[in-house]
Amino acid sequence: MIQRLWLVLIPLCFVLHAIEADPRAVFLVSLFAIVPLVEIMGIATERLAYRLGSVVGGLLNSTLSNAPELIIGIVALRNGLGRVVKASLTGSIMVNLLVGLGCALIVGGLKYGVHSFDRRQLRSSGLMLVMCGFCFIVPAVFRIGTPEGTRDLSIELSFILLAIYVGNVSINIFYSCRKAQDAKIELAKTKDSYSAGRSFAILGISGVALAGVSEAVTESLIPATKTMGFSDTFSGIVLLGGVGGVGEVLTAIRFARQRQQELVMAATVGSTIQMVLFVAPLLVFTGQFFGESMNLSFSMFEVVSIVLAIIVAREIINAGKATWIEGLMLLATYCILAIGFYHLPDAVLARDQSAAEGSDRTTIRRNK
Repeated sequence: MIQRLWLVLIPLCFVLHAIEADPRAVFLVSLFAIVPLVEIMGIATERLAYRLGSVVGGLLNSTLSNAPELIIGIVALRNGLGRVVKASLTGSIMVNLLVGLGCALIVGGLKYGVHSFDRRQLRSSGLMLVMCGFCFIVPAVFRIGTPEGTRDLSIELSFILLAIYVGNVSINIFYSCRKAQDAKIELAKTKDSYSAGRSFAILGISGVALAGVSEAVTESLIPATKTMGFSDTFSGIVLLGGVGGVGEVLTAIRFARQRQQELVMAATVGSTIQMVLFVAPLLVFTGQFFGESMNLSFSMFEVVSIVLAIIVAREIINAGKATWIEGLMLLATYCILAIGFYHLPDAVLARDQSAAEGSDRTTIRRNK
């Protein structure tokens, strides 16, 4: 009964957004409308994970959870807001690795004690996280070495990142198919009302709805934060990034309560890897298509925040075991970075972002 009441918020969110109601009302209703969608996607993911393996189920969940970031990024690039896209990506990475994984470790640790993870999967995820850090560090280093004429490496790096992502997904799916054979044998002995096709359909519909709700949250966020007096830097990186990653956070908490560690890693670390290796390159190509400045050369403040989040998260998961205190450390790291962005003046970040784009960037403006 309560879940059905939550579902009412989804059409209400679209109605308020369509009639251009008070941005604060649209923001709050849309934010709470994400909760039932995440719950539905979590149930469908569990069904698919039981049939096809946790890797495939987690991959599908991460893909649909990252759909809002991709859609928001495309809409922002179409409106000439490349810097907003970079801020949103930075915030989403911080939220996934620090808030999502941190909350999951706290909830699961307080309920079950020590978390144990698959070491083989952790080694692969740790290596992918390092590669994610490289794709932000390399453009920043080349920009420091040649400040007057930085060569835009984004296109070349994007092709490499996509190739790495496709290879990583292929290997993980192949490995998961082996493990899924035993699950299929057990599934044949039981009756399950959810078929794989029905689970796919539920995931797809929920993902589309989540993308629409997230867009409503994003468009209402900026006017709402203006009335609260927040800076553009804090609103873009912390608030907008937080909204983009709220689905992953709620999903990770749900899986942690059910002691599904592999799905927790897929919803947090796996989602971050997919965002950097798949979503970011697609946004670079989209920026080229729209003639807008979108590259992988982020500001130094954003690069430092992303790299710190990767280092802290990787150190914690590399041990193979974690408790609630490690989750608390992740949340503390996020709070430290958020406080830093709160006190960072917009002019300072804007100047650094302009330098990051390079003096010879090839930006093609649309003819209006």
